[in-house]
Amino acid sequence: MAEIADRLAGPRTDFERLMSTHVLMLAGDAMVAVALAGSLFFSISPTAARPHVLLYLALTLAPFSVVAPFLGPVLDRGKGVRRSMVMASSALRAVICVLMAGSLNSLLLFPEAFAMLVLSKVYLVSKSSLVPAILPEGESDTHHFVRANSKLALYGSIAGFVASLPAIAVLKTPFLGAGWVLRLDAVIF
Repeated sequence: MAEIADRLAGPRTDFERLMSTHVLMLAGDAMVAVALAGSLFFSISPTAARPHVLLYLALTLAPFSVVAPFLGPVLDRGKGVRRSMVMASSALRAVICVLMAGSLNSLLLFPEAFAMLVLSKVYLVSKSSLVPAILPEGESDTHHFVRANSKLALYGSIAGFVASLPAIAVLKTPFLGAGWVLRLDAVIF
């Protein structure tokens, strides 16, 4: 019984804390995707959107080019910096969710969505650099590293799916909609 109480009290190891954070971040990502699906973002007709496909592809790759040159040297400064980057990206994403909720029908949605993509990449890069640093001594070999990343991916995917269900329900509720999905998402982040 004491072991169950310990588990319910919260994560104890660095990896368990990272797992909790990762699950929440991917749940938040899924909710952003649901909110954007119910907004101006996807209301453009396919015929009008064709010329913009290349621009869309460039914008989805741009976060990597924005993040990589600046984030690598910062992350090399240590584990504390990596954790700070994870927390900062989460806090900024919460703020952007609130901003996006107010601009779902304006062109401000596009730069806000771009900022959300950039911050998502900041989180993913920071998380990836944090995993080897938090593995216990003796578990830093390739096998344990792959297992840790596999667990993160599995639980993150499940969290994204589970979070999308209430997000879709809120989106489809006539008096709520995408704005409320984003407000709820701000709480998640």
